[in-house]
Amino acid sequence: MKLQGKVALVTGSAANIGRATVLLFAAEGARVVVTTRSNVDGARAVVADIKAAGGEAVFVQADLANPAEADRLIAATIDNFGTLDLLVNNAGAADGKPFTATSREDWVSAFDDNLFSMVSVSQATAKVMLTQGSGTILNNASVRGIAHTGRPGIMAYSAAKAAVINFTKTLAKELAPRIRVNSVAPGFVITPNYDDMSEATKQDFIASTLIQRWILPTEIAEAFLYLATAEAVTGHNLVIDGGFTLK
Repeated sequence: MKLQGKVALVTGSAANIGRATVLLFAAEGARVVVTTRSNVDGARAVVADIKAAGGEAVFVQADLANPAEADRLIAATIDNFGTLDLLVNNAGAADGKPFTATSREDWVSAFDDNLFSMVSVSQATAKVMLTQGSGTILNNASVRGIAHTGRPGIMAYSAAKAAVINFTKTLAKELAPRIRVNSVAPGFVITPNYDDMSEATKQDFIASTLIQRWILPTEIAEAFLYLATAEAVTGHNLVIDGGFTLK
């Protein structure tokens, strides 16, 4: 097992990419913390699945837009498992609006959900990892954060994800050599987020990739597992987009 003996925290782990990641980490031997802001039933179901498979998991509900909640989450992780070896900052959200219809509050909310919450959890985690002398921090970015692929309609989200990529690379410099920091930039991952879109729009997304299909949440989880165990990799943004950025 690749993560035997490790303690891992995955934010936004009640569904979709976060759920797939925490299930994979648990299957690889990690003791895991599941957390969500509002999907309590989903989080409890994930914990039940992990325990049914013989793994160890706890659920801690937290609104990570509040720095105090981030501190409480890390403290709860230490209380339950004594340490924290691996953080996956997965939680995030996108709210689509035309640029001229957005308010300052919309932009602040997008950065709260996709960057500032990540900063708060990473700060609290880094204090633990620096004390113990090791650890890994992984961030969920997006292809929308790459310079030429930001999407109109979710401009605030795109800008926040661009900041995540820069944050990842700069944090890797500051926390080296003992703590590695990397990010994954997913492309079109099949989740319920696309349910309200027209079939034509969804087909356009698929057609814009080289592999001509959706990416699965489990495939992003596998990317996080690789970065969790790749001891020579830090400051890297791993793009998993089926060739979207090449087209």
